[in-house]
Amino acid sequence: MSITAHRRASRQRAAAALTLGMALGGATRSATADQALSVGAGWAAYSTLGEPPAPMKAPPTLTSTLGGHVEGTYEHGISPEVSLRAELAGALFSGDGWSYAALADAGAVYRFDVIKYVPYGFAGLGAVARGGGPLDGALEPVVVIGGGLDVLRSRTQSWGLEARLASFAGDTTVFTLGLRASTRWGFF
Repeated sequence: MSITAHRRASRQRAAAALTLGMALGGATRSATADQALSVGAGWAAYSTLGEPPAPMKAPPTLTSTLGGHVEGTYEHGISPEVSLRAELAGALFSGDGWSYAALADAGAVYRFDVIKYVPYGFAGLGAVARGGGPLDGALEPVVVIGGGLDVLRSRTQSWGLEARLASFAGDTTVFTLGLRASTRWGFF
């Protein structure tokens, strides 16, 4: 191969690599620039094991009578369908005294479609702190799973319904169901 042909081939490879890098960089930049902040509130319930009534007897299951929760969620897009998600939620329960649960977790969300109605599912790992009433004060690791439906009002605002279940090897399971409002920025 002549020196001229070698230089031309090198320039073509460099141009192809630069074009590919710019295309991938642009796609990555627009996908990761998509961000959202959501707040929500709704109904909450817990289930936990109580003290055994006697040795060798199964412990009773304790549940809340009434409960409510508030939440805040931040999402950062890594593709058009997938986002990283971090959330904080707090709940207050009545039933055999007042009790509380505070949840923090991080994970991922998958959006199934991006039209006006957007169903999604999410999962994460985190911790729940609980106490008061029949709940012994404790901090437990949890796996959080859930899903919801966002109704897009515009490219930057939506509202929806979301359900979440937080449980793991600990004794407490927390379930929430509520409405949320979201604002988005960073599209394209």
